Amino acid sequence: MSVHAPLSPITPAWLPQGGGHNAGIHGLRGVAAAMVLFAHIIGGTAEHVYSASPGYLAVAEPLWNFGTFFVYLFFAISGYVILPSAFRYSPGDFAFRRMVRIYPLFLACSLVFIVGNLIWNLEPEVNNPTAIFYALTFTNLLVGAKQLTPNAWSLSYEMMFYALAAAGAYAVLQRRFGLGLVVAVASAAFVALYPKAIYFTVGIMVFAMNSEGMTRKIPLRPLAELAAAIGLAVAASQSHFDFHPGELSQPITLTCLTLTGIYFLLAVEPDSLTARALSARWAQYLGTISYSLYLVHPYVYMPMRVLFQRFDLFGDNVVLSVAIFGTVTALASVALAQFSFVIFEKFPQNLAKSWAKRPKFIQKETRP
Repeated sequence: MSVHAPLSPITPAWLPQGGGHNAGIHGLRGVAAAMVLFAHIIGGTAEHVYSASPGYLAVAEPLWNFGTFFVYLFFAISGYVILPSAFRYSPGDFAFRRMVRIYPLFLACSLVFIVGNLIWNLEPEVNNPTAIFYALTFTNLLVGAKQLTPNAWSLSYEMMFYALAAAGAYAVLQRRFGLGLVVAVASAAFVALYPKAIYFTVGIMVFAMNSEGMTRKIPLRPLAELAAAIGLAVAASQSHFDFHPGELSQPITLTCLTLTGIYFLLAVEPDSLTARALSARWAQYLGTISYSLYLVHPYVYMPMRVLFQRFDLFGDNVVLSVAIFGTVTALASVALAQFSFVIFEKFPQNLAKSWAKRPKFIQKETRP
């Protein structure tokens, strides 16, 4: 197989040609990153600042639950977007594009954590070469070790999914039955051992159903989308989903899983309520910097919280204090995310394009 060969005219029937920009999905990325930041602001102040305020804790807990749930929406988006991308590129091109997209910012944030941990030893269990190696190679998930930089635990899941998606696409297009069987078993084991990964399968199923045009047959789609979104918001706020053994069989977990699938299926349509609402410039901008915002905001939130505590800026008026803290933290996080997007996302990708000097090649399918 030539890495640079264009795709044969015979392609999987379910694979739309070209892909294209989906305003709803792009905006959802931005909202998801912003909601994780929101969860840290609310949950962090509840745990570290106003833990003696029962009223605030009662309000903060469901908001924290809801905000952290958006990480799983990231997984669903990856399932929807990444699997078809794996079919459009050779395994080498696919891996190169993913690493250029993900690794520079991840490495920069990890180095900040490593240096800080060497100085202050805040997490001694990962202050050693072995733990650092596992984290930087994304193999920490396989050995039960921790990631380093905050929020990066989800990237280990993403990288595992990327590997399985690339191998699966190659097996299908090249008619490698043995490899396909290995990938199927490995994928099943991935979900069984790490149940959070089931949200990748939600995205894959939504892609398959959307490609068949099933969504367009649903009556009263806008009303159904709104109902699914509200239901998901209520369900996701009821619990913090860590997916401990047996949690996947609990009714609230299954409810969130089902509602995520229904909502996402309706939201990916170009004329969905989500697409119309998130076509706004602010949502599209947040979508553009979403990866940076997701990874860098802990490095704003944590020092900012320490500063507010040291200078007694958290007063008796909980709502006002948290609102001021949240606004300052959010604005500073977006500013840092914009900087990191330019330096650690846009620049490496532009550099890679100029170095490679090649168009978007697609792997060749073996004819029967």
